[in-house]
Amino acid sequence: MRRRASGAALITALLVVAIATVTAVTMTMRDDRQIFRTAIIQDQARARHLAQGAETVALHMLERLENYDDLPWEGCTSPTLPLELEGVAVHARLENLHCRFNINSLGRADDPPLEAFAGLIEQAIAASDGQSGSPQRLAVAVRDWMNPETDDPVYRGMEPHRLSGNRPMRLASELLQVHGFDPALWQALAPWVVARPGTDNAIDMERAPEPVQAAALRQATEESPDIRYFRLQVVVRIAGRDYFHCATLDGPNGRTIIREDIPCEP
Repeated sequence: MRRRASGAALITALLVVAIATVTAVTMTMRDDRQIFRTAIIQDQARARHLAQGAETVALHMLERLENYDDLPWEGCTSPTLPLELEGVAVHARLENLHCRFNINSLGRADDPPLEAFAGLIEQAIAASDGQSGSPQRLAVAVRDWMNPETDDPVYRGMEPHRLSGNRPMRLASELLQVHGFDPALWQALAPWVVARPGTDNAIDMERAPEPVQAAALRQATEESPDIRYFRLQVVVRIAGRDYFHCATLDGPNGRTIIREDIPCEP
């Protein structure tokens, strides 16, 4: 009986030790995860702070330029500028958004550049795989998508059911929600289009890529061809991780129109 009692006591002691060990390991792992999460949150906050600092510098530079016709870089996009702020690697790049076709110009009431956009779609279809359809019909579909007075029943018949946007686009990738556009066509169009604020379609004819210039020649002359909007992409690298920042800037007025902690669209 004593031997059995001693064995039971030993087993009980071993179980207590095992439970205590598992509890200690679990608590240590939980503490490590909490420390890791806290470090990630701190890194995100620091990256956001540095990215917004780069944004302030970019706005200051754009405000000081007297003439955007003579930007301090060749082409539509500046070189990627490698910086080091507070010991952290930061890469920044500015893009002249007037090198792209403004999709939101299709939403204006008077003389939207449908023929010009249809021409751009035609070039994109030729460059994409598996896409077919009428460029004119696709251009009209984009206009109708943004028009608050239209509600194409084709969207209600989709699964899941949805409605047209009935508003200007915030991102050019919203084209994927328009009936008739597929990922292949979007990828072909992506380098040529943007969803800029306003409904103008002022194109920088000296710098814009050839497909955009060709499309612009098919539209009426814009009244305000001034270069105004730029896009800033910032990548901050902390502890081996990249943190992204994308902002649309109104250069002459020194304002940020849109700011998001995501990579910029193609």
